[in-house]
Amino acid sequence: MMLQCPAMKRFAHLSLVPAMAAMVLALASGCVPPGSGETRTAPAGAATAKAPAACPAYMDLVMPAGPAPASLSDTHFVTTWMLLGPFTFKEGDFGGDQQQASVNKEFMPSEGELDGTQKPPAGAAWKCMQFTSSEGGMVDLDPVYGELDHVAAYAVAWLECPQAAADAKLYVGSDDYMKVWVNGRLVHTYGKERRAGERDQDVVGGVALQKGPNRIVVKCVDVVLGWNFYFRLTDAQGRPFLVKPRK
Repeated sequence: MMLQCPAMKRFAHLSLVPAMAAMVLALASGCVPPGSGETRTAPAGAATAKAPAACPAYMDLVMPAGPAPASLSDTHFVTTWMLLGPFTFKEGDFGGDQQQASVNKEFMPSEGELDGTQKPPAGAAWKCMQFTSSEGGMVDLDPVYGELDHVAAYAVAWLECPQAAADAKLYVGSDDYMKVWVNGRLVHTYGKERRAGERDQDVVGGVALQKGPNRIVVKCVDVVLGWNFYFRLTDAQGRPFLVKPRK
């Protein structure tokens, strides 16, 4: 289904924050179709997702002020995203059963610059989703897109940072492959072999966050079976940022 949203098109060339405001209005007015229901029983610990009336994918980061917590929860992960997908491919498009090259396929031009204003191709759409899970942090794309295989999607969010942090750490995991951009800069690629997604599978240091809004783009590619990812940030010492909705 192609997204038809005049409110977004009128704001496509404005600055980041006004564009986000336009996206919120577009979502609230019903331009984004609701998510697909689950077609299979979710495994223990799997995430659930819902489409909110308006998209709060613009969130505040709270800098850590004490020791690292003993355990993590959804509040330490980015779990609200603007999703763009699905982008399907054939079983043999990238060769073999692993199909690692699929992570390097640009399903959208200038993929690291996605911000919610781009016109989706036929069969794809923008939608805003909030995720919760018993284990915390999982962004489970399977129930959103009806358990597809050989498929990719993009996730976009904005994180408002109260001060610049030149040496933040990125903790991510994915099922199967992923790329991550921060403010248009590619900071991480995983495309070695298929894997089940878990927290903190990959740790990337030296991630620069600017004071003010930081645009995050994640591409997550599934070959078969599970399809999910995790995303959180910490300071240089590994103390996690809190993620809160903007007021």
